[in-house]
Amino acid sequence: MINYHNHTSLCGHARGELFEYIDRAIELGIGEFCFTDHAPMPESIRQGESMAPEEAEIYISSVLTEREKYKGRIDIKVGFEVDFPLFDSFDRRYFADSRIDCLIGSCHFIDGWPCDHPDFLGEFDKWNIDELYVRYFDIIGDLVESGLFDIAGHIDLIKKFGHRPKGDISNHLLRLVKRIRKSGIVVEINTAGLFKPVGEIYPSAEIVQLLFDNNIPLTLGSDSHSPEAVGLGYERAIAMLKRIGYRKLSGFSKRRRYDVSLG
Repeated sequence: MINYHNHTSLCGHARGELFEYIDRAIELGIGEFCFTDHAPMPESIRQGESMAPEEAEIYISSVLTEREKYKGRIDIKVGFEVDFPLFDSFDRRYFADSRIDCLIGSCHFIDGWPCDHPDFLGEFDKWNIDELYVRYFDIIGDLVESGLFDIAGHIDLIKKFGHRPKGDISNHLLRLVKRIRKSGIVVEINTAGLFKPVGEIYPSAEIVQLLFDNNIPLTLGSDSHSPEAVGLGYERAIAMLKRIGYRKLSGFSKRRRYDVSLG
């Protein structure tokens, strides 16, 4: 089994030592474990949200050190979760860095609004919810077409606090799926949504069905911000994927994708 979305204390809102995450993954029988901590954000919004630019090398070196320590027991990978649209605070050289196994592209900001942050929930009231979903899907579409990333992270994160479309936005969703298919990017199945107000995996089973129908590859992550969160919700995610028809997931090494059995 694999887990391609895990954070570290460097981001400011996760806790635990690297070895604690890894030991938990081994306990769960996870064979490939990737740290994809938040790439550096601008200083004005960085506090408690991401590492600083000067910490990126510390982060990579720390993960690579753990890789050597655990060699033969578990395959440790290193990557970043990078916000899109991009911030200038993330050094573009990391897109071509041979040490990086994968890059997750995610959208947490809509025109500067941190849409998944509980302190800014009031902003939802300023939107027509259907228009907000369309706007979010458009950003994700631009993300996948950028060609910068290996994985599209939690592509329906906008539902995190339970806000749902009131009308039919299926045409916009189908358009996004077609953009994903054309781009060749892998989509993340992220179990963290099960433990948010929405109480649902990112993305929903409805979207996963569309992804399957369009032959779009997936990977799996628990978006862990603590060792205890590693692999949480995996049983439900795997059952959903098998029910829909998936039998393989995607792994990465030096930004090259390969198939991994779903088990």
